[in-house]
Amino acid sequence: MKALTLRAEWAPKPGYDISEQERALRRPRNGNMTWKSPALELGNVPDPSLKPDQVMLEIAAVGICGSDMHMYEAGPDGYMLYPGLVHTPNILGHEFAGRILEVGADVKDLQAGDLVAVEEIQWCGECSACRRGFVNHCLDIEELGFTIPGAMAQYLPVRARYCWKLDEVAERYGEEEALVMGAMVEPTGVSYQGLFNRLRNWQPGNNVVIFGAGPIGLAAEALVIAAGAGQVIMFDPSASRRAIAMNMGASAALDPIGIDLDDAIMQYTLGRGVDTVVECAGFADKTIEPLDRCLSVNASIIDIGMGGANPTVPIVAYKRMGVQYAGSLGHAGGPFMHVIRLMAAGRIDMRKMVSARLPLDEALAAFKRLESREDAKIILQPN
Repeated sequence: MKALTLRAEWAPKPGYDISEQERALRRPRNGNMTWKSPALELGNVPDPSLKPDQVMLEIAAVGICGSDMHMYEAGPDGYMLYPGLVHTPNILGHEFAGRILEVGADVKDLQAGDLVAVEEIQWCGECSACRRGFVNHCLDIEELGFTIPGAMAQYLPVRARYCWKLDEVAERYGEEEALVMGAMVEPTGVSYQGLFNRLRNWQPGNNVVIFGAGPIGLAAEALVIAAGAGQVIMFDPSASRRAIAMNMGASAALDPIGIDLDDAIMQYTLGRGVDTVVECAGFADKTIEPLDRCLSVNASIIDIGMGGANPTVPIVAYKRMGVQYAGSLGHAGGPFMHVIRLMAAGRIDMRKMVSARLPLDEALAAFKRLESREDAKIILQPN
């Protein structure tokens, strides 16, 4: 089958505290400290085989994510930008939907022909984190498209327990559009997890600031609007992404470069400040760190973006104002179900951020195009 493979040179940085397990498995917890000279290769790979607890998917749609870009892109030192778990060589792709071609002998609730979206986080269900319900923080995690083969390929076997059916979306939009929307359940689920599951204190009418109008930020925008937000203020340096954010219903979309973020936020909230800050840009040191005067009493900061330097935050001000700061990772444990319901009900339509639908043969050109960060989302259609 045809697939897009990421390759890189194994070269742990001097001084990096690498464990024996990381060294043996070539599966480091910090890809940006170990993998050098990343490169993409489009070509034929062996067809996958099916295990008893898996279904075989014909991949219909797969999104190119910011994390995919960060695995593909290198910094000035030649090392990949992505700071999380990465194994290479590996097939990329973790935002996807497909049609089931075959089911394994142990699969009971799915059948050939079903349309499904699939969780990227392959939680084990057995470690102490999973048993406590924190499946996004599984201690024995595998990740499709990061540590094990992903969906930028024609076919992919996945365990049935990570699949979520798209029947109700297909009833509303038809099968082809349901599969495109299904590819965006994962990034929307990432935003859902941060907004509604980490602190569980969302209130309709909250004023919201979102940094980053890429897919995760635009998904957060759609979700808070559907959940009854007050002012929704987006920040992104890309004019085209700001235009998409405005088209999706933002109250304002501003270029953060060279402005006083506190002043701008206070202006657009009529001096009342922001109740919810969502960091989706991956530059918390440039987005969250400067915020001080604009934070309202009991404000929440949800840090989702991966990358950049660690921020230095005004802890005393946070204490004085009762600010809550939560990191958020993943989408497993329920968000898929809620996102699919919102899509099926017509409350959110993430197709508004799709700028192109391209065949897998054009994947290399699509990654090159996304280097400018002008597009919000490009969907690859392998079949």
